[in-house]
Amino acid sequence: MILLSFLLVLSACGNKAEVGMNEMTLKELKEKLDNEESFLLVTFSASKEDVEKSELVEAFDKSLNKDEQTAFYVNLDEESQDTLDQLGEKYTPSDYKGDVWEPKDDGLVLIADGAVMKNPRETLLSQSLIEGTANGEEGYEGSFFEYMDDINAGIGSALDFAEQNDIELSY
Repeated sequence: MILLSFLLVLSACGNKAEVGMNEMTLKELKEKLDNEESFLLVTFSASKEDVEKSELVEAFDKSLNKDEQTAFYVNLDEESQDTLDQLGEKYTPSDYKGDVWEPKDDGLVLIADGAVMKNPRETLLSQSLIEGTANGEEGYEGSFFEYMDDINAGIGSALDFAEQNDIELSY
């Protein structure tokens, strides 16, 4: 009985991601990509302060939770452009019909078998968008919660693409 309880505790401590947004490091991202996993990913490059003030993660989290979906996110603010270019080139399939993945700006992407397969245009996340939103600059909303229609549409587009192409998301 004790052994069974111990095994149950161990299985509960696995790497299962939570519904909503799950933060990860660049190293963890590369591992998931190299393991050819399929998942929703949000990447951006902005100061931690701007990310918090803009409520970026919270807005995506709300949208994902509404549909009981899971995504991972990485803030690439500390990474060099060279590192990001290499990442984009390595994980964009040669037969992909879109542009090469730009992790710094592309925001939400669908990863299928370790490669970028869908990049909804509604959820691009440039540094200037995050900064403008965080600082309430003219022409920007005051929070990413005010971009919910775009966030919902981007997530919906990625999930529709996954369903239409029999891509099973793994967490």
